[in-house]
Amino acid sequence: MKDFMDLDRNIRLRIGTAFLSVLLSSTIMPNMAIYYSRYFGAATTGLLLMVAAGVGLLAGLFGGHLSDAHGRKPIMLWGDGLMVIGLGIAAAANSPLGTNPWLTFAGFLLARIGGNLEDPAAQAMMIDVSTSENRRFIYALLYWIMNISVMLGAAIGGWFFRDWLFELMLAMALVAVFTWLVVRFAMSETFTPTGATTSALWDMVKSYTQVLADRRFMVFFAGSLAVEIIFNQPMSYLPVHLDRDFHTVTGFGVAIYGQRMLSVLTLVNTVLIVACMAFVTRATKRWSTSRGFAIGTALLGGATAVSFLLNSLWPLVINAVVQTIGEMISVPPSQTLRADLMDPEKVGAYSGVWTTVGPLASMGAGLGVTLSTWIGNGGMAAFMGVLVLTSVVLVHKAATWRAAAA
Repeated sequence: MKDFMDLDRNIRLRIGTAFLSVLLSSTIMPNMAIYYSRYFGAATTGLLLMVAAGVGLLAGLFGGHLSDAHGRKPIMLWGDGLMVIGLGIAAAANSPLGTNPWLTFAGFLLARIGGNLEDPAAQAMMIDVSTSENRRFIYALLYWIMNISVMLGAAIGGWFFRDWLFELMLAMALVAVFTWLVVRFAMSETFTPTGATTSALWDMVKSYTQVLADRRFMVFFAGSLAVEIIFNQPMSYLPVHLDRDFHTVTGFGVAIYGQRMLSVLTLVNTVLIVACMAFVTRATKRWSTSRGFAIGTALLGGATAVSFLLNSLWPLVINAVVQTIGEMISVPPSQTLRADLMDPEKVGAYSGVWTTVGPLASMGAGLGVTLSTWIGNGGMAAFMGVLVLTSVVLVHKAATWRAAAA
């Protein structure tokens, strides 16, 4: 608790508001594909989700640049304001007075633009007021908090999404209002723009060109993209493998088949992170960021590869434990090194570029599912091995260059 209270006030407030936001969004967002499919059909739903992802990616790039031009707080306020409006529209479109799915999509699209606009500025603010010494603790704590939020949110959504959708959406809108108030009245600005960066489109292009020319950061970006593809496997190829190859078992009258096994593995992962993250962070705090990333990624990627070769309950559960340990070891040093590699004057632009990792990794993971048709489980396991080796080598190179420049 003392370590938490010693953190900058902005960081403490950000962690608190992030907990509430992720908790509420986790009750609704994972189920929205089902909602859209019910009204629009699968084909239209897929197109709508692609549009939302593309618009969100552009908003993230724009938000990162604007936070360097105007400071973190104004962009966070704009983003949170758009979220309030968007979530309010979505809630109104699902009120007892009637349901309008197109208005619902428009509301969530506006909220997504706001969230992606705000996210790079919020990330930059946390980097502004943290140090190399306390970042590993901060990112480990934030990761732990996010997992608790997702676990609770998924449980709430599973029980209440169908019958209490309006109330859940209204709660999300109210949390967005609360977050806006916290940013407006309780958080302080952490970055004073020099005036060298403006809102002009050409300045944005120039800022991102400078980031892309930063060899150390882009090498780290490539290594992180490789490991992010591994992180995406529980949402891409692993469900396919389990659905096709898992040997159904029955215990206490309950059948555990492929889809349920995926839920079991997700539960093991989340519970372990919530219960053990603090211990793992303390045990590895003296490790260098490069060493922590390498060992964690080797365990994570190796266990992910092995999971494609397993098809029975207990071996998969034991493997999931190893996988989660690797995840807990690798995430904090990775995020710490990412922050250390950013130019302090262009943290917003760097954070904007970073927002593209998720969409690119999703594309890479999707490509892996397509390739699996020809290369099978063994080929996918080998693909994970290549990704592990690539990520460890590239991130180590970036860390070495950073140490040499320090």
